[in-house]
Amino acid sequence: MRYAYGLFFGAMLPAVIFAEIAVLKIAGYGVTDPVALAGLWGLFLIWVGICVIILVAPPLAVFFTNRTMFREVMLYEVGGLALFTPIWFAISTELSGGSWIATLLTGVKSAIPVLGEGWTIVGADVGPVILAPSLLVMIILGAILLRPSFIERYSLPAESREARAPKEKPVTPKEKPVTPKAKPVAPKAKPTPEGESIETEMPGVAAPVPDERSVNELKSLLNEIGASDAIVRAIMGAGIATVTDLVSTSPEQLVAMTGLDRTTAENLHVAAQKKVWFGGI
Repeated sequence: MRYAYGLFFGAMLPAVIFAEIAVLKIAGYGVTDPVALAGLWGLFLIWVGICVIILVAPPLAVFFTNRTMFREVMLYEVGGLALFTPIWFAISTELSGGSWIATLLTGVKSAIPVLGEGWTIVGADVGPVILAPSLLVMIILGAILLRPSFIERYSLPAESREARAPKEKPVTPKEKPVTPKAKPVAPKAKPTPEGESIETEMPGVAAPVPDERSVNELKSLLNEIGASDAIVRAIMGAGIATVTDLVSTSPEQLVAMTGLDRTTAENLHVAAQKKVWFGGI
């Protein structure tokens, strides 16, 4: 939407300028009285001064109120003048009773006010050799300046562009997922089929200590991966109280501990690992 407002701003500036010029041209048709012609010329000079104010005022206002938008406003203004001036030139020429094609072939008389002899302001003619190529160059320049990518790239200061640019993450070899660290505790003793207990030693790996927070995290994880309430109760009842316990438990162990079927246990195990290690990707 901001881009549309910028285009509208750039298009309306030449529209206002050429609208008044067309009115003055229509008012001068059939006028031969030197005094009347001098009056129309004076109105034209006044309008040229007003046009300068119209073009200068918006950038100055933005420069003193919000300098971060100054470049953007200048791009819209210069680009709008360049792209839409040929269009409004043709429209105003047709509305004032002339032919824009004939004007391109013959040029415009007294088009630009310049200083003449005795410091008087006179009108300089713009011939077809200058007029037609100038309008073509303006269209090309305006199309370049008003491209969204061009405005986005050059309307902000270099510091802002660097801050908004996406930062590339360095490519590193695939690392193994790291499980959360926990306070070291003695490993649990598991009963053997003969009823005896043995100590399972895992050097460097400590089992997490279950607490209310870890239990809530496990419940939240199970709910996120779509586990039913019955499955949640079965897992809790099997003594699995942390996310680490669930991820480190194999599907075969889940089947033996909770009574789930193998397919459900495998799907649950894979979903939990993807959620913990890769954020669910």
